[in-house]
Amino acid sequence: MRRLFSILMVLLCLCSCKDKATVFVLEGNVGRLTHDTIYIYGADALYEHIDTVVAADGIFRYTAEVDTVTPLWVLFPNNHREMLFADKGLEVTMQGDTASTGHVRIVGGEQNALLQEFHLLTDSINDTKALAAVADSFIRANPYSEVSIHLLREYFVNLPHPDQTKIKTLIGTMSGNLQDNNYIQQLQRMLNSYKPLTKNSSVGSYSVRDMEGKIVSTSEYKDTYLLITFWASWDKESRQRQRELIALKEKYKKHNFDILSISLDTDREAWLQAVGEDSVTWRQACDFDGWSTGIVERMQITHLPANMLLNPSRRIQAFDIYGEVLDKKIGELTEEKRNDKKEKKTPATIRRMKNVQH
Repeated sequence: MRRLFSILMVLLCLCSCKDKATVFVLEGNVGRLTHDTIYIYGADALYEHIDTVVAADGIFRYTAEVDTVTPLWVLFPNNHREMLFADKGLEVTMQGDTASTGHVRIVGGEQNALLQEFHLLTDSINDTKALAAVADSFIRANPYSEVSIHLLREYFVNLPHPDQTKIKTLIGTMSGNLQDNNYIQQLQRMLNSYKPLTKNSSVGSYSVRDMEGKIVSTSEYKDTYLLITFWASWDKESRQRQRELIALKEKYKKHNFDILSISLDTDREAWLQAVGEDSVTWRQACDFDGWSTGIVERMQITHLPANMLLNPSRRIQAFDIYGEVLDKKIGELTEEKRNDKKEKKTPATIRRMKNVQH
C-alpha cells in the first residue's frame, strides 16, 4: 500500500512539474489604475488573441501556455504599453507606476533583461532619429536576440514610409534562427514583392467582412471619395483619429464622401466594444487576422494609425493625413467633383431644367 501511495505521489509531482514547465507566469504591481482591466496581446502572429486580466489596486497575476519565446504587449487602462517576452516555464515580475514617464521594471528571463537594458539607454531620448540610431546599434550587437526583432519592427518597419534598404540590411545582420522567425519570413516576402504605392496609384477591389459578417468591397463605393482608415482597439492614437472623423463624416455627408474603417483586431468582443465606445457610425470591417489581414498586406500598411484617400476611380489621392489637412483635401476634391458636373451640363440641359422650374 505504501509503495502504491509513493508511486501516486511521484506521478502527481511529475504532472505538476510538467504543468509548471509549460506555463508562463506574469505577476505585476503597477500602482493604482483608472480602472481594473488590463489587456495582454501578442506582438505578432505567434500569439494572436487578446486576454484580459483584472487588477486589484494595481496588483495582478497572468498565466498562459506558450511553446517558445513569445513577444507580448501589456496594455494598461491609461493606454500605457509595455513589451515583454514570455516563454514556457518562465516567471516574470512587473513593478512600477504606469502613470509616470518611461518604462516599468520587468524582471525575469534573458530577453526581458536585454530589453530593459535598451530602455535604460533610451528612456531619456526624445529625438526619433537618435532613438533609431540606438536601435540600429543594438540590433547589430545582438544578432541572436528576439529583442532585435522587436526593435526592428518598432523603429524601422512600423513607420509611415519604411526604409526597405535599411530593413533588409538589419535583417542581414541577424542570426539564421532569427531569420527563420515567422515574422521575419513574412516581412522578407513582403519586401521581395514590394512595389510601393504612390499618389495616383490604382488600388484594386479588396474585400473584408463587416460587423454583421457581410462582405464589403472597396468596389461598392462608386462615384465616391473613400477614406480607408486602419486602426485597432488596443491602439490609443488610431482610436483618437477615428473619433476625429465623426465631425468630418457629418460635414461631407452630402458631398460624395464616405469612410471605411478596417480594424487589425484579433478579438471580436474587444473590437465591437471599441466601436461602441467611440460612437462611430460608418462601416466597420475586421477579418480578425491582425497584421496578416489580406487588405492590410496588399495596401502595405505597416503602422497605426494609417489611412489613404481614394478618388471615385480608386486612385490614391493622399496617405496618412489628418485633422485640418484632411478636411482641406476632402473639401478640394469634392469641390472639383461638383465643378466637373456643372461643366458637363450643356446649354440645352440648363434650358430644360429652367423650363421644368417654370
